[in-house]
Amino acid sequence: MVNGFSVGSNRDFRLMMMSAAVFAMTDGLTYTILQLYLKSVGFTGTNVGRFVLIQGISAALLLLPLGMISDRVDRRKLVALGTASSSTAVLIVVAARDEPIIMLAASLFGLGSAMYSPSLSALISEKVKDGDLEAAYAFQSVLVQAVYGFSAMIGWVPEVLVGSGYALPDAYRISIIWLVPLGFAAALPVLKVRKSGERLRRAFRISRNPVIIKVTFTQILIGFGAGLSIPMLSYYLSTKFGVESGPIGTVNSIVSFLAIPFFFLAPSLAHRFGSLKAIVVPQALSVPLMALLPFSPSFGVAAILFISRQILMNMSSPLLTAFIMRHASPSERATTSAMTAIAWRIPNSIAAQIGGSIFDFSLDLPLYATSAIYSIYITVFFLLFRDMEKSP
Repeated sequence: MVNGFSVGSNRDFRLMMMSAAVFAMTDGLTYTILQLYLKSVGFTGTNVGRFVLIQGISAALLLLPLGMISDRVDRRKLVALGTASSSTAVLIVVAARDEPIIMLAASLFGLGSAMYSPSLSALISEKVKDGDLEAAYAFQSVLVQAVYGFSAMIGWVPEVLVGSGYALPDAYRISIIWLVPLGFAAALPVLKVRKSGERLRRAFRISRNPVIIKVTFTQILIGFGAGLSIPMLSYYLSTKFGVESGPIGTVNSIVSFLAIPFFFLAPSLAHRFGSLKAIVVPQALSVPLMALLPFSPSFGVAAILFISRQILMNMSSPLLTAFIMRHASPSERATTSAMTAIAWRIPNSIAAQIGGSIFDFSLDLPLYATSAIYSIYITVFFLLFRDMEKSP
């Protein structure tokens, strides 16, 4: 039970969380290992940045039309197709040797994300009472983080395989190939969710809700700032400190498990102090930690800063999701989710290519830039919504 919300009493929510857990396993291992695999086969920071760019732009181009479609059709099917697309992308990455083919896989990752994320968020909002949204999204975040934590520890598998005589690229391939059938399996639970009643058929349109427009603007800022370094932090840590998937996976696992109580704490903070403060205060505390990361004298110190920064920056994400869903019309929630995701993804993807290129000649500069833009984002977010500050 999270803040009075009982997961066990909501069958459809349980099924969606089963799907989310399986998908998170695929997503978590992809995040931990994929960049390091690409690095092991000769990709530079520019190449890895291009992969992230293609993945993000593909998602951005498809998020809005797929979000609009999701508001008119059976959202369960789009969630299922999203898992299938991402699983196909993993298969291509493992099997391919040529960069153009691997970049095709990046576009399929983007397609999968565009189908999966807004449709699942909207589907949750259909099946959970409005007053329980913070708790429901917090539970989803906790579950995903727990799975991320487990999947990140699998980063030691390539290290063991290398010790047994495998070449590093082959060790990475072996470590992720099993994600293909697992990803397809993620579609099964969500297809058993009870079909919702017919929604009002409305013309495709972008929300003009002033609150949603303001949120969308803030996502442009944070998306660009994050893109300069966050998608490539595994690459950064590996290059700066000479570590591979084992130590980096362990750090990501620690982040995931330590974040769990903070996700549980977030709804309580929102009810006590208001959603705005519960969102911006932890994020503001995370910025100095990010700025200090380049000064780390060792991987151990960098890991402590990284772990603390990740937890503080991300603990309020379910509150933001609930804030968006609450202010969106029920018939436009997938479209609204897609709008805000596009606003984040396009600048994030462009910035990833810029940051990747900068990494090739200055490892630390992208992290300083991210810290500066995060500071601007947090200030703008607070100023835009301070008049709406109230407990949910």
